[in-house]
Amino acid sequence: MSAIEEPNRTTGATPGRIRPAVPLTSDFVFKYVFGADQSTECLRSLLSAIQEDAGCPALASVQVTNPFNLKESEEDKLSVVDVRATDIRGTTFTVEAQATYHAAFPSRALYYWARAYGKQLQESEFYSRLQPVVGVNLLDFLLFPQSAGAPMHTSFRPYCREAPHLDPLGDLMIHFIELPRFDPPGRMPSTAFARWMYYIKYRSKEDAMEDPIMKAILEDTSEIREAEKRYQAFTADEELQDRLEARDKFRRTHLQLLHDAEQKGLQQGIERGREEGREEERAKRLESARRLKDRKMSLEEIAEITNLTLEEIQQL
Repeated sequence: MSAIEEPNRTTGATPGRIRPAVPLTSDFVFKYVFGADQSTECLRSLLSAIQEDAGCPALASVQVTNPFNLKESEEDKLSVVDVRATDIRGTTFTVEAQATYHAAFPSRALYYWARAYGKQLQESEFYSRLQPVVGVNLLDFLLFPQSAGAPMHTSFRPYCREAPHLDPLGDLMIHFIELPRFDPPGRMPSTAFARWMYYIKYRSKEDAMEDPIMKAILEDTSEIREAEKRYQAFTADEELQDRLEARDKFRRTHLQLLHDAEQKGLQQGIERGREEGREEERAKRLESARRLKDRKMSLEEIAEITNLTLEEIQQL
């Protein structure tokens, strides 16, 4: 078996075993479908559709620079499984599918963009050799608040507020595609971007292949048919499905442990806060008792006012 490619086999499903639906927004599945050496045409088509939807030119060709590696996925179940590719002009594309929300995702996307950009420059090389990097994030959750009025597909590029047409930082572009915002009409999508989004969002539904729109998309678009072949190969491979389940289980366990630790820390903080509050309150009562005692008030009256014992007041 090659170090960079999955085994060439189709074992079929185990009798009596019900597998859950396999979403294309799982990073592991997405990498298998779009991140193999055989996936260059469907990846080029997907990236071209995303770029054109943002008003950028289509891609003539792409080359996957980190092909799917089954062994690496086994060794590191927490790694970010992305797809990296370069086009004929030297632009780097990092593509990540993400199904789990977290509030810092925009910062994470910018961080991975920065890593990809910085890795281009070797020691003693000129800055002028740096090429653009485009980050693509396919999200199965809502990232931006509804009140912001963001569309399904947002693309961010630096610009000068005082001179919006000035583009001195053209090497940076990051796409966010929020699939829950995708609400297609009940007919064949008219653009390549909408066809790809329809396929990615709805392919994992149990009755997807009975959907006339899905059938029409597959019949009409050869690159999506190629992606479908990869998807079917994944769902037919027992080892790959077992690996996906093990990866998901490992991540869920890791997230649960983090959650438990966070909850424990919060509880400890609450308890510390309560104790500190009690100590602060007692210090205030002692100070009040001391002042009342200086004014020659009887110990019994001070005790009634401050809720301290006579012994505590006598020791002041």
